[in-house]
Amino acid sequence: MFRIQKTSADYYLAGRKVNSFINASAISSDYLSAASFLGVAGVAFLFGFDGIIYALGFFTGYIALLLFLASPLRKFGRYTVPDFVSERFHSKTARILGVIGVLFVSLFYMAPQLLGAGKVMGLLLGMEYRSAIVAISIIITVYVAVGGMKGTTINQLVQFWILFGAMFLLAFIPFVMKGYSYTDVVNFISSFKGTAPGGKVFDGAAYTSPAYWLTNLKDTMSLLLALMFGTAGLPHILVRFYTAPDGKAARRTVIYVLLLIGMFYILSPYVGHVIRFAYLQGEQLGISPHLMQWLAENGKNLAVPVGGSYFGGQILLGIVVAGAFAAILSTVAGLIIACAGAIGHDLVVNVFNPNMPERTRVTIARIASLGIGLLGIPLGFMVENMQIAILVGLAFAIAASTFFPVLVMGVWWPKMTRAGAIAGLITGIVGSFAMILGKGMLPTVLQFKNPGGFVMILTFAAIYIASKMEIASKGEDALPHDIEEVMTILHGPEKA
Repeated sequence: MFRIQKTSADYYLAGRKVNSFINASAISSDYLSAASFLGVAGVAFLFGFDGIIYALGFFTGYIALLLFLASPLRKFGRYTVPDFVSERFHSKTARILGVIGVLFVSLFYMAPQLLGAGKVMGLLLGMEYRSAIVAISIIITVYVAVGGMKGTTINQLVQFWILFGAMFLLAFIPFVMKGYSYTDVVNFISSFKGTAPGGKVFDGAAYTSPAYWLTNLKDTMSLLLALMFGTAGLPHILVRFYTAPDGKAARRTVIYVLLLIGMFYILSPYVGHVIRFAYLQGEQLGISPHLMQWLAENGKNLAVPVGGSYFGGQILLGIVVAGAFAAILSTVAGLIIACAGAIGHDLVVNVFNPNMPERTRVTIARIASLGIGLLGIPLGFMVENMQIAILVGLAFAIAASTFFPVLVMGVWWPKMTRAGAIAGLITGIVGSFAMILGKGMLPTVLQFKNPGGFVMILTFAAIYIASKMEIASKGEDALPHDIEEVMTILHGPEKA
């Protein structure tokens, strides 16, 4: 493995030679993280129809990616998102801000993946949560540091079909073999009102209506925008399009991804609801007290493995756990690669030492991978009691606020200037950081459960206003000198 990674393009991008279907499977594996495999069904189990917004948002994000970014970014032909903003606007400041954004998004995204790993290992092996976090972080870090993007892609290809197969079986067994149609499940749950197992009062009518969507439009719209457009700003997803041979292959890859994850997101809410259906009838259906306790205490994260154990015994539980680990390993590996690229390629090489030899660049990439991977240990400790999908939604908020506006405007608006790019990145990073971590200090009107959509609009406004002001001050000199050439590359025909 070390011998075939002679250049940084080999390490970060697998030599730009990844087949579209293989790439689509790897991207789907990268994207269907613990948030999708455990979190979407878990949030549907917890909140009912209100939780389906996560499946909707996660899926539709790829449509935005297909329409706006996939092909132009690949045709631009760089390694990373900070590469694009730096080369497009000829600004080291924009590159450094891009690196900060990549790290911010990726670390927020990594934390819930490790949360899922810790919870699943606790269920399967009775392992203490913190010990599980340490073990998983070390395993993933070592295999990414050694294998790079090529090794990661091969693993992600296999892992996608494991996790998809697990979710398919979780839907197939109750739907086909048990005869639990979605209509029967919803009708039973909606008619249930009273004390559920665990002693909690449960109102089935509220569970099966999108009450939160309708009564909290501000939060709903901000969350939906964050999930939709955050997808098109996730660094570990965007970097995979640079592994495609050309722009046409990048577009074809996105279409395959839409088909694969579309099937997955149809299954996930059904699985969450059918597990709630079974939970409400725990005694009648013979669910063991141990599994009922797991659902009562941590159904928001463990509904899927508990469902696997009930519907398929130890065999399906093993497949589901393999799927969960596949999702977690795949996504964390992709995040580590994205962060290593930001630190090694964008910061160390392009800012501090552009003349660094290729062999040294690969060494720097491996060191950066080790550092980021081990940073996952304290991150996992910090989020022990949070819900996976909700926590991932905050990573999407940062991506939607920071990278999506800058990339879309940079690709499609020729009059975007260096000042606009810097203003957009600063607005996205600072705004999302302030509204997530400083939420309690803000006025009520500015408090969002997920501020992604709101900050994204501010970022678009900042880009437009700062660009117009710079043009008003400097005239046409405010625009990059090679803007016509760049636009031709982004939107012109593919080079032979």
